[in-house]
Amino acid sequence: MAMECFVITLIFAAIVFSFAHANRIRWVIATVPLGLLPLANSVANLLCDNLLHIEMSDAVALAVILISAMTSCIWIGIASTMLNTKRMKIPYIVVGFLFNIILGIILINHYLQTA
Repeated sequence: MAMECFVITLIFAAIVFSFAHANRIRWVIATVPLGLLPLANSVANLLCDNLLHIEMSDAVALAVILISAMTSCIWIGIASTMLNTKRMKIPYIVVGFLFNIILGIILINHYLQTA
C-alpha cells in the first residue's frame, strides 16, 4: 500500500506544482493537506522497511494514519478560510474530509487485513 500512497502523493505534488506555477497560492495551500495522509503512510513504510528493517506494527500504522488524517482535516479547515466564497468553502471542506476518511478507512482495513 506504500506504493499506492506514494503515487497519490506524486499526483498531489503535480497539482500543487501546477497551481504554484500559475501563481494560485491559495489553491496551493488548499491542496497540500490532501496529500498529507498518503505522504505520511509512504514515509512511515519507507522508514520501517528500508531504514529500520522491521515490519511496521499495526499500532504504529494506525497511529500514523489517525494523526495524519486529523492533522490534514485541521489544515483543511484552516485553509478553507482562505477561499473567497461560501460556495467554494463548503464543497472543499466536505470533499477534503471525505477523502481523508475514505483513504484512512482503506489504509486501516489494509493493515488490519494483513495482520
